[in-house]
Amino acid sequence: MKRKIIYLGLLSTLIFSSCQDFLETQSDSNFESEFVFQSPSEADKALLGAYQLVSSESGIHSNRLFYEVTGVGSDIELGPEFVSNSGRYNGENLYYKTPTLADNPPDSWNGIYKTINRCNTIIAAFEKNPEYLEADKTTPSALTHLYGEAIAIRATMYFELTRNWGDVIYFTKPILSESDYKNEGLTDRNTIQEAELDNLVRVEPMMYKLNSGGNATTATRMTKEYVQGLIGRLALIRGGYALRPPSYSGDGDVIQSHSTRGKMVRRSDYLTYYTLANTYLKKLVYEGNASLVTTDSRTPVEKFSNPFQAIFQDGMDYKISPEMIFEVSQTAGSSTERPYAFGRPSGGGSTAYPPKAYGQIRFYPTYYFGMFDNKDLRRDVTVTTTGLGGVADEKMLLFKKGSTTNGGLSLNKWDYSRMSDKTHAIKQRVAGINAPVMRLGDMILLLAETYSVLGDDANARAELLKIRQRAFNPSDSEYTLKTTTYVNSKSGTSLLTAIQDERAFELGGEGQRKMDLVRWGLLAKKVNELQTQMTAMADALRANGSYTFPNGNVISSHIYTKTYTLAQAQALGLNDILTGNTYVTESDPLYPLLFPAWRGTATDWAAPSSVTLKKSMLAIKGLFKPLTDSEITTATTAGYTKVAYGIDLVNDSAKPWEVNINGIFGGYLPDDYAANYSPLYLVAIPAATIQASGGNVSNDYGFPNQ
Repeated sequence: MKRKIIYLGLLSTLIFSSCQDFLETQSDSNFESEFVFQSPSEADKALLGAYQLVSSESGIHSNRLFYEVTGVGSDIELGPEFVSNSGRYNGENLYYKTPTLADNPPDSWNGIYKTINRCNTIIAAFEKNPEYLEADKTTPSALTHLYGEAIAIRATMYFELTRNWGDVIYFTKPILSESDYKNEGLTDRNTIQEAELDNLVRVEPMMYKLNSGGNATTATRMTKEYVQGLIGRLALIRGGYALRPPSYSGDGDVIQSHSTRGKMVRRSDYLTYYTLANTYLKKLVYEGNASLVTTDSRTPVEKFSNPFQAIFQDGMDYKISPEMIFEVSQTAGSSTERPYAFGRPSGGGSTAYPPKAYGQIRFYPTYYFGMFDNKDLRRDVTVTTTGLGGVADEKMLLFKKGSTTNGGLSLNKWDYSRMSDKTHAIKQRVAGINAPVMRLGDMILLLAETYSVLGDDANARAELLKIRQRAFNPSDSEYTLKTTTYVNSKSGTSLLTAIQDERAFELGGEGQRKMDLVRWGLLAKKVNELQTQMTAMADALRANGSYTFPNGNVISSHIYTKTYTLAQAQALGLNDILTGNTYVTESDPLYPLLFPAWRGTATDWAAPSSVTLKKSMLAIKGLFKPLTDSEITTATTAGYTKVAYGIDLVNDSAKPWEVNINGIFGGYLPDDYAANYSPLYLVAIPAATIQASGGNVSNDYGFPNQ
């Protein structure tokens, strides 16, 4: 008699806290723990259940892990609120207060292990299935591809566990009884990563390519290209720096250490893993079916002409971009986090035009004003200076700590207003936009990185150039200077730095920067550089009312804005007040309305007669350089209003944008960097796991065990 699957939210409250409560067999009509299948279609249905767990339980793309840990806490990304208001910002700020287990997201731990157990059950069924056992393992078939998907989902979960928690418990067999998990201890992350890499390499030839036919090869399923990319990602964290316990005595390059936080170490065999990553990333980029989006066919050309934005617009149009390798499928009308948490903010209510969008991922002004080239097409697609009200009215995003239209510059890759079908865009958290996990632009830059580290500058430059060329307007007079000339000027260390910088420009808000800095061994350095520049900016704003960045951009204490209705904008020749790209000069009357780009509001909102939509947008002056006295007089005469802007970075008495315990990385202040201490970026293992492990599991890094 088959036992139904035991839904163990593993290793936390759903396992160790009470064996009596959580080891009783629970019915699951859709799946069995001793699962067997008679046909590929049955196996496929079981896999769809695993994908559902990835979507709803793991937190790798939405709430829990991504929201609280992965998407924030880098030198470019942060959360919107004052750090002491909620424990979830403790980890983001490298633990500005004594770490407690309440400050970590254990729900992700549970969901990830639940997903692993589902995959282990499916994998075990395959490995007992005669048809699968007899199948040719050197070429794809329906069964081998499905088996590869299960391996890839499980490897994805261990990728997330080992890079966020470090050493974890390693299960590769289904949990059918208490004896299958009781008294398990932690396994070194290298052992886990190496084993999962071996599994991925083994199944890679057994899988179909992306879009090679059937639903199982779309970008909402894991394909050969995804496995190749995951080998690249997993190999690079295995070959990168990572925080080890204080007791670590293995080989490797130790660059920082602390008596309780541990040691930042890169193992001496790292080039082996860069070589492995290079091998499989080359396959993905040169032989795979994903294609880099380099042209934009939308019209009018003067409004769009931004292939980078087209990638994300496809998602907002419920299409899959040719660049996407894997994205987590979401259902319109049910709970989703884009754009609510990871998109352009809105102060509307739960039902509005657009509805509330919290805006969890914000950006430091040093990233938007100081790092980007002003002509980079990615800047305004990635970062927005304005949000929305609930009646189609545009509002400035202010630097006052908070949420929605407070909290500072925000992620702009997803926007309710840009959804072509607004059926699910008037109620919060039900837009149904898929969550991207892997896309080709990311993989090309990883390939460039491997070439650079392995000493092949020529090929590293060739890959970097692909991304750089997409980022600028080919018709611009400086296009060659900013692409080919720029890339060809780099070699050795400067080339690797350029690739690292390019990943910041390309992937802002997509959950890559923080862990990139970790594996490069640069997290502490970049945090310190950010703190230094933010201090200089605060000092200048107080003393002079403005701060000039090295690239010439200026952030001022105040800016000037004017609200334009649709009719007023049309009178100036602007037919649609949801703007796209602009190449207008500052002398153009439309410049204040069109620059920065990719903002405004939609004109096609449909509301009941009881709701009056404003359909208004902001003209902005003084954003990148302060206005002169005469320009201020002209602006105010024309109806512009003075608005507090940069001054909000320094006028809060708690100084949340400055360097202090409750400010920028309060858990890793300049004295920590000067002492060469390790930054604590990992997440604690939940207390319930520790308490019931029989002494086999405990926290390191200064985390408590209860």
